[in-house]
Amino acid sequence: MIRAVVLCGGESKRMGSDKGLLWHASGNWVTLASSKFEKLNIPVSISINPAQLQTYRDFFSSEQLIIDQTNAKGPLQGLLSTHLKHPEDDLLLLACDMTEMDSETLKFLLDSTLAAPGFDYYVYVLKDFIEPLCAIYSSISLKKLQQSLEQGSLTVFSLHKIIKKGNYKTVPIHKPESFNNHNTTTIKLPV
Repeated sequence: MIRAVVLCGGESKRMGSDKGLLWHASGNWVTLASSKFEKLNIPVSISINPAQLQTYRDFFSSEQLIIDQTNAKGPLQGLLSTHLKHPEDDLLLLACDMTEMDSETLKFLLDSTLAAPGFDYYVYVLKDFIEPLCAIYSSISLKKLQQSLEQGSLTVFSLHKIIKKGNYKTVPIHKPESFNNHNTTTIKLPV
């Protein structure tokens, strides 16, 4: 089964506040991302850090919230924490700050896994640049990464580098604007 993971657990150093709670025309960024997966009938988990738990309970059930619990760094921490809770699921990762992502682009990625099964990673690529924050990570590859982390042999936490070392399938980007990451804003959702 494929499970969506909306990544919200970062430190938001460049943004200055919790990105998932920033306001968009139709809601905050995390609920906007979550709704795209709900349209595709995919179960959704929300990756957060421990400090975000109380606030995010206002928007999601405790079952949907995945608190960072590994020694990994960056987005890999959210991926592996979700993998620990749902070890049989392949994970479709989406960063909450990709507010222009659309359901059609996500569905195209899902369809690519059906058309060419057996890869560790399915990633969008534009001009040789891999987009790791909207990609599918197989449960098998995540299990290997978790084992390496537990054994102390995982020293690289960059998703780009991890993907390039694995067996990955690239998918062409048809709408580059869907992959915009927003790292600054002036409109914030009151907390």
